[in-house]
Amino acid sequence: MLAVLLFAPFALAQVPPGDVPASKPIEPPPAAKAALELGQRVRELQKKSTVLSTVVIVRDGTSYCEAIKQWTPTQRFPVLIDDNSIQSQENIARFVHAFAPETVVRFASASASSTWNANRDLIHDALAASWSAAGADPEALKAAWREAAHTPPGVVVANENDPAWTAALALAAGRGQLLAWVGDDLAPRDLHKWWTAEGVAALDKHLQDIVSRAGLAWSDLGDTIDAITVCSSLPNVFEITPKEARATMDRLGRLRPDAPNRWAWAGQVFGNPQEAAYRAMCGLFLEADSAWLFDSYPKSAPWSLFSLTQSKAAFEQVQLKTTIFETPGTSPALWRTEARKPLDTGIVFVNTKGNADFFELEGGLAYCGDLPWLLRPAAVHFVHSWSMQTPMSRDTIGGRWLERGAYLYYGSTNEPMLQGFTPCPRVAALLALGASFAGACRSDVGPTWKLTVIGDPLATVAPGARGTRVQDAPKLSNLSPVATEASVAVKGGDFAGALRSLVLDGNSESAAKLAAALLKDRKSALTPAAARVAVAPLFRTGRSQDAIACFRLTELKTDERSTDASMLRDLLWLSASPALQSRTAPPDKDTLNTLRDHLRPEQLDQDLIELSAAWSRAIDYSAALTMLETIAAKQTDSNVKKKTARAIEEFKKLRK
Repeated sequence: MLAVLLFAPFALAQVPPGDVPASKPIEPPPAAKAALELGQRVRELQKKSTVLSTVVIVRDGTSYCEAIKQWTPTQRFPVLIDDNSIQSQENIARFVHAFAPETVVRFASASASSTWNANRDLIHDALAASWSAAGADPEALKAAWREAAHTPPGVVVANENDPAWTAALALAAGRGQLLAWVGDDLAPRDLHKWWTAEGVAALDKHLQDIVSRAGLAWSDLGDTIDAITVCSSLPNVFEITPKEARATMDRLGRLRPDAPNRWAWAGQVFGNPQEAAYRAMCGLFLEADSAWLFDSYPKSAPWSLFSLTQSKAAFEQVQLKTTIFETPGTSPALWRTEARKPLDTGIVFVNTKGNADFFELEGGLAYCGDLPWLLRPAAVHFVHSWSMQTPMSRDTIGGRWLERGAYLYYGSTNEPMLQGFTPCPRVAALLALGASFAGACRSDVGPTWKLTVIGDPLATVAPGARGTRVQDAPKLSNLSPVATEASVAVKGGDFAGALRSLVLDGNSESAAKLAAALLKDRKSALTPAAARVAVAPLFRTGRSQDAIACFRLTELKTDERSTDASMLRDLLWLSASPALQSRTAPPDKDTLNTLRDHLRPEQLDQDLIELSAAWSRAIDYSAALTMLETIAAKQTDSNVKKKTARAIEEFKKLRK
């Protein structure tokens, strides 16, 4: 079945589910073959290294470098960053849930500093040590690679002024890649700016020169260098003609922008230190055991070429437990019913239509805030338009997926048209067979287009590519078990610290029980800081009412727009979702008022529609309409006025 999915994807619309047309063996297309071979190289390297069953958490750049310096060609362990934000808390919790370590520890270097500025000396020392090189210079590293019979699969691009250097170090060390430093003059750090075609071409030529000087074959897929990993916030699109943009990650690694010939597949990692390190460590240490597929496309051509039923068959061939939702019936109501529960899966495929901030399902729309909360890191393949137009913005679908824990993402920066995507069955088959993520997703025909890869392009997701797990501890001094940290904090009455430590240790159940007990018997001990930590584990463990009660104790201001504040609002609405949809048990008045005070600007109309319907059931129609009209009267922005007007119009339809 995998061969059929891989080599004849455009015939699949005519193949009934479960049937495999008879055919003689077919040589895979060149790009597919190269993607499989590249994935195999990466997977073989990973299997050579034992993996310590310990997650190391650090708080500063020096400690991060020193921890990775303890990696060797035959032994590694994940290193994550806690910057005390809700986002880093949740990213670490996701990773720990998926990795299931024996222990989670903190490490602080004796020379720890408060800065995250890139220190090239420390970074190159760590890179050299991770391969047992005799020195930090490039020639010593090359000698170490020769000794290990290793050839670099790609080149990693870093900018010492960009915080994503944390990913660059991890991916250069973990995959044995060239590390190329660039400055703002060659690669400006402005993710959402339209770059120039000349600027992208200059960077590509610069990278070609680097690998050429290193004496490595690079000019064709299937030779030595087949990947470019950009660990920097350089522009994700560039202007190919006036007012016409293309994806930068689809231009890098091409010999010409107007032809399909590639010399490498590219992917981009950006964000603050903890985000970048998280995405790198997920690619290095995790693999999927399940897939979640949501297909809103009709079963007729050309939509059927993207059949997720066929994709499901590919994933199940390699024992990935796969859940699928498909037409008819893929409505916004079904999506929201599923998304109100945390999603525990390593692969997500969605087929839909829409714009940067919404996606169309059968009979209606869903929004960024309707995306599920991920329990574990996931690779997301999203067939849709515009989702990665502005990837650093949580007000876009792609940006929200990244915030929710996606570490790999393939999606559009513009309107790509359906045929711009590779048919999903072929992508699924390649991923199932162990191909690199970027190579599996990319089309091997046509000029530079509007689709981008976020994350490590070399990452693979199929099971069976990780080294043997061992319980030895990393050779680092001053290790502090996070579980012990939690016990000490409880005894000292530091419940914010205790709750956070429990979450980081992968013990959300104990964190939720502690928060619930404090809510019941010692509410005064739940300070705003403790309450902010508690909301997520309460939601994750199904304690929706306690999550809402804790949210009220956060003292979150209605106009606070930080990432943490916005994440907490999403958790509030996800926790309230079952009651909002209930015909018989709507939210109580306190919850209704809390939701009204914390409407989400990016989807104000949808929030008001759901809130007003529940308000009407809980109180009455007149009170709900008054609530809507009061909110509408306060708005001055024309776009916001349109959203409130739509909400009022939709609410009045309920009365009719």
